[in-house]
Amino acid sequence: MSSRPTGASGGHRAGGHARSRRRRLFTRKGFWASVALAVTAGSVVAIGSASAGTVDSKTWYVLVNSNSGKVLDDRAQATNNGAAVVQWGRIGADNQQWRFVDAGDGYFRLQNRHSGKVLDDYGWSRTDGSSMVQWSDLNGANQQFKPVKSKAGTVRLVNRFSAMAVGVRGAAKGDGSSVVQSRDSGGADQQWQLVPVGSVGSAPTNPAPGTTTPSAATSPGAGGAAAGGGATASRTTPSAATSPAASGGSSTVSFMGSSKVLIGGSMSDASAAAAPFDMRYAYVHSKPAPSSAAYSAARCTDAWSGWWGCWNGNTTAPGTYVTWRDSVTAQATYQGSPRPQRMLWSWYSLRDLGDMAGEGDGPGEVKAINRADLLTQYLDDYRFFLQKIGKSHDMIDLEPDFWGYVQSLGDPHQVPAKVTSADPKDCGSQENSAAGLSRCLISMARTYAPNATVGLHLTCWNWQSDTPGCIKTYRSLGAENADVLVTDVSDRDAGWYAQPAHGGSDHFWTDQKAAAALAFYRTMAESIGKPVALWQIPLGNMAQNNTLNHYKDDKVDWFFAHMDQVAAAHVDALLFGAGQGEQTSVETDGGNLIGKTIAYHTAGGTALR
Repeated sequence: MSSRPTGASGGHRAGGHARSRRRRLFTRKGFWASVALAVTAGSVVAIGSASAGTVDSKTWYVLVNSNSGKVLDDRAQATNNGAAVVQWGRIGADNQQWRFVDAGDGYFRLQNRHSGKVLDDYGWSRTDGSSMVQWSDLNGANQQFKPVKSKAGTVRLVNRFSAMAVGVRGAAKGDGSSVVQSRDSGGADQQWQLVPVGSVGSAPTNPAPGTTTPSAATSPGAGGAAAGGGATASRTTPSAATSPAASGGSSTVSFMGSSKVLIGGSMSDASAAAAPFDMRYAYVHSKPAPSSAAYSAARCTDAWSGWWGCWNGNTTAPGTYVTWRDSVTAQATYQGSPRPQRMLWSWYSLRDLGDMAGEGDGPGEVKAINRADLLTQYLDDYRFFLQKIGKSHDMIDLEPDFWGYVQSLGDPHQVPAKVTSADPKDCGSQENSAAGLSRCLISMARTYAPNATVGLHLTCWNWQSDTPGCIKTYRSLGAENADVLVTDVSDRDAGWYAQPAHGGSDHFWTDQKAAAALAFYRTMAESIGKPVALWQIPLGNMAQNNTLNHYKDDKVDWFFAHMDQVAAAHVDALLFGAGQGEQTSVETDGGNLIGKTIAYHTAGGTALR
């Protein structure tokens, strides 16, 4: 199989087995463990004894689990009492930052920066394995923890009421695994490294608790408010013949209710309100619901916490993750005035189905779709996801990477899949192949989320040498039945790739590289008859210093300086974000994306073509 190149259609694969190096924000296991080893000794608090002098109450910390490399996380940036606390790959957000509030006698309350709530032994429990949640600060003994010195400069957090230590259920290593209390065994899953990230007086990157994030009680159900209203993608076949003469000219082309190139990305609520962004995106990525009962349950349970539908915790209804986020974007503001945004959901769950098949991504996914039992669970979960979108005007990006693996096997019609038996109601008319599955996914979106803009992820790792083959594959997959092709530029900053420890490869753009990528996008758009949305564009800029979360890149600056070329390639949306937790983010790029987005909209935007 050809190695994946830099540039168009997802240039983040540097080589080797296809997809082997792709580890997104929510899938890379242990990346922070390696980062922690690189942190200078002066950056990590050494706990010498359980006293108030061992931690700085004026410092925000990220708590890194020694067993998993994941960090202590207020799941889904919730602000309600009882919201779940889990472990997650570090993304630099305020919901992963905590400070130690002195409670006396060597005990502290751990306050979350995003929610303002504190870590809490739920229900004053002394049961081994009971959940840790967040709750309003009542200074109860069940909210007080003693940082006890452990191995290699880490601490164990021992609860004052229960005398149990904070750890991860089952010593799990995956994103979303529940944080619980259990007998203080000194295990690696109970060891936490305290990594300082800023002073308490520094400006937060998320809003004050309760200002923009609705509580579970106010989250809408399925079919909640549409973000911005208006029509979904209305363009059909892009072509040079229908394009205006210049980007400033009039245009009748519309995409998701806009006649201008849309700007958005993955960011905190505060960042999203700092500029007139049009869109935001998030992953939906987990194994299917562990029980079909979850789809009709009134509330989530702790046992379902690893499933995306219960990421908001056991005080919310299944699926709240989607309805809540749709509500947040619908209520977005800019400079004090309403400015609704749209959500893009990257549906990325076949990767987990491959794990269930026992072979991980690539081969495991292909094996999984040809098992009726697994594909049934997957399609049931997808249907529930679509029902949660309901009538909202969201965008759906179907399965990054998977179609590239299908292409590498040859004709998608010849890659077997148990489509009709897995879902005879929705997919009974489709063929039993990967091509039938892609058509089924698009058709189901039309049925259950009728206002959504749906697209297959454009993954052609050999696009530079075989664009005709890519066109043939996506025609076989039925991409013309969708509304858009979504593709990524690179999941890591060029400055990260340039370091010898990461391969020393050149991922910076030149005008020639950019022209080749845009030519490919335009060819695909005009051949399939659908526009392109560029997603997961790296956020680095040349003012960065190539350190953690501050890597150099040139793509943000290049795109905003060449918007006429972007529009001429039938690129209708630019969506910026990191695909791996060490990279530059909207919150760490020095305000570059925010500033350029403000300037872009102030100038009137660039008309679609």
